[in-house]
Formats: sequence, structure tokens, C-alpha cells
Amino acid sequence: MIEKAVRIERWKLGLSLFWFIFTFSLVVWWWMFSLEQLELMTSVLNQHKFESLQRMLIWEGAVLVSAVFCGGFMLVMFTYKEKSRNQKLRNFFSNFAHDLKTSLTRLRLRTEVMAEKAESPEFQKLLEEVSRLDLQLENSLWVAREGSQKLLTQEIKLSSVIGFLRVEWPDLEIKLHQDAVVVADGQALKSIFRNLFQNAWLHGKANRVDISPRLDKNNWHIEISDNGQGYKGDHRQLGSRLLKARSEQGNGLGLYLTKDLIERMRGQILFRKSDQGFKVDVVLPASSSQQGKKNA
Repeated sequence: MIEKAVRIERWKLGLSLFWFIFTFSLVVWWWMFSLEQLELMTSVLNQHKFESLQRMLIWEGAVLVSAVFCGGFMLVMFTYKEKSRNQKLRNFFSNFAHDLKTSLTRLRLRTEVMAEKAESPEFQKLLEEVSRLDLQLENSLWVAREGSQKLLTQEIKLSSVIGFLRVEWPDLEIKLHQDAVVVADGQALKSIFRNLFQNAWLHGKANRVDISPRLDKNNWHIEISDNGQGYKGDHRQLGSRLLKARSEQGNGLGLYLTKDLIERMRGQILFRKSDQGFKVDVVLPASSSQQGKKNA
């Protein structure tokens, strides 16, 4: 989304420069050509008529060239200022969200300690809300940095990522049926599973998520399913655009970001329609040692 906006801004600036150079050059050429043609007509025009037409072409041509130059220059300048302003806003939002996420992470850690000591449902509810806000900020950071942050892919075990995230959803049973080593960015992969688990827990009201990887030559096909309520709308819209938020239903930012991160890691994602629960098929590149193999 942000990357597309950045590309559009660059295209706007490039087209403005092209229009300015093309129209200015065309008008200057027309001006000089008209004066040259007038010089060739000296034999059929008297001196007074020739001087009158020459003054008209010089002044009118100068005004036209000046108008085109000023208009084109202002257009390019305003386009550049708009691009710079949008970049400053993105940088401000990214820095603000990063600082806020740092404070929120500290708050979540302290809330976890207090929840373990007090064993109170109120503390557990507070911890869930803090984790939810933390994920929303993380998604905002990914979106804000979409056009500039490069993903550093490496071989990662799914079991290590799933094990790290299990503590955030103690009441959600997460079952990994087979370990897999995929080529992905570590932070991006955690964000992908965090969004999928949050979607199952919060929106689907699920209490169990099954993760079933299957190796097929150069890729891992990972089926992720839950026992929740599923999605009643059009599955083709999921991940492709933001949806209008209704009550507790989200606006689709998490799934949109999930799809974007997977595609940036040369993977694919498919949201499958299911009579029970919510199912997602994720395809990610396998490690070099596993490529060419296939599950028995």
C-alpha cells in the first residue's frame, strides 16, 4: 500500500518533469521557427509590416515561453514538495509508532509479571488488550516502512517461531503437526503468524489452531486452520484490500499485511472457504537442503 503510494509519487514527479521539459522545448522551438519563417518573408512584406509582425512574435512568444516556464516550474516544485511532505509524514509516523511500541512492550512485560503473581482474570484481560494494541502498532510499523525496509531472508524453523508466540495466547492451543525449515525474514514470519493467531482468537473465537506443513519439491505448503466461527464474507476480498470495520471485526489490515509480507518473501497465500473454522494455505520457499524433496 505505502510502496504503491511511493511509486505513484515518483511517477507524478517524473511525469511533471517530462511535461515541463517537453512543452518548454516545443514552445521555444515554435518561437524560433516562427521568427525564422518571418525572415524568409521579407521579400513579400514591406518594412513597416515586417517590423510590426516581428515585434508581435517576439513579445507574444516571450510571454508564452515565460508562462510555460513558470507554470511548469511551479508544477514540478509543488509535486516535489508534496512528495517531501508525504515522506516526512511517513517518517514521523514510523518514529512515533516505534517509540510507542517500545513503551507498550515494557508495559506488556510488566503486565505479564503482574498477571502471573496476581492470577486475576482482570489482569489477564488487560494483558490480552495490551497484546492486541501491540500487534496493531507492529502492523502500523510494517506498513509505514513498506517502501523502505528490506527483508533479510534466512533459514528458519517453524517450531522456533511457533514456540516463541505460544506464550502470547495461553488459552489458544497451537498444534504444529510437523516441523519445517523455510527461507524467510524472522520478524516478518513472526508478524505473519501473530496476525493469523490473533485473527483466529479474536475474530474467529477459536481455541485451537492446527498447522500442517507439507514439503513439495522447492516449497513448503503450510495449511493453517482453526475451529472458530470462520469468515462469512467474500474470501476473495481477504488480503487484497482493507475492509470496513464492523463492531469487533477488524478492517483487514492484519491479513493485508500478511499477504504482502508473504509475497515479498517469494511466497503465496490462499484464503480457503470452509464450512467450519478459518483455513489458510501458505507457500514459502524451503531450505536449500530440503529443496527437490517431497513428503512421503
